[in-house]
Amino acid sequence: MENNQEDTIDLDSARISNRSRKFKQAGYGFLILNLIYLAVAIYFIPPFDFGMTALLSLLAFIFLLAILTYYLLKEKKRLAQVLAIIYGGRSLFTTYSLVTEDTFQAVPFILPCLIIAFYLLGRAGWDWP
Repeated sequence: MENNQEDTIDLDSARISNRSRKFKQAGYGFLILNLIYLAVAIYFIPPFDFGMTALLSLLAFIFLLAILTYYLLKEKKRLAQVLAIIYGGRSLFTTYSLVTEDTFQAVPFILPCLIIAFYLLGRAGWDWP
């Protein structure tokens, strides 16, 4: 059986498209899950004065989220790995605080967002299944 050049090209193309698909899922998943996280956190926060500081903080969060999503869509592997480590740590800490029962009311709703974001980022960063 001969080694066909076209089969090799198709295999490389499949690897590249699989990698691109994982990064695309990680980028859009990161964006959507963080927006859900933000909505849940705002819903459960006790009423406060929504002044200029809160508005600027919200805009900074959205701006940073947009930048990180952009670079994830550009397939930056190191960024995906760093964010996966951060989200893994946040997931562990949130799980611990949930077990100790001294938590913010939104923790049971926020934890799935963190775990799913961790998985999507790890999938792109370390080529998990």
